[in-house]
Amino acid sequence: MYLIDGHNLIGSGRVPGINLQQEDDEWRLTQWLRARQPRLRQAIVVVFDSGIPGGWSRELSGGGVTVVFASQQRNRADQVIFERVKRALVRAEITVVTNDTVLREATGSLGAKTMNISEFMALLEKRSKRKPKGRTQRPQIEPKLPKAEVEAWLALFFGGEQGE
Repeated sequence: MYLIDGHNLIGSGRVPGINLQQEDDEWRLTQWLRARQPRLRQAIVVVFDSGIPGGWSRELSGGGVTVVFASQQRNRADQVIFERVKRALVRAEITVVTNDTVLREATGSLGAKTMNISEFMALLEKRSKRKPKGRTQRPQIEPKLPKAEVEAWLALFFGGEQGE
């Protein structure tokens, strides 16, 4: 599972067309992540700061992406991410994505994998260029039809007056 510091990712300036000044920046990032989630082949949980009242967002979650807001009064996204890693049964299956060095070190010390935003973006780019395993591209071959069959189809659709 990828556990992403949402506003940190947006604020990095690495996600095209999304910035923190946009009123719907969380929605935009969620849509962007949904489109890329199949490449990662893992669930994504993105945590944002300052939600009212905080917690899981039914409206934004879906498509392999779960959205959680930190409570505006009690927590920040960093705390929510740290607590999720701390409570996890298998921490080694969690990859925390943030440029926050303190958060990466804290979650890494608990046993989670960590990566910064540049590494995450490079992973997405690498996965988008990779061909699917087990599938080879076959060359497109134009089928050859017998002349009589072509003439029969032309007569059926054009009354035999093709190009005349």
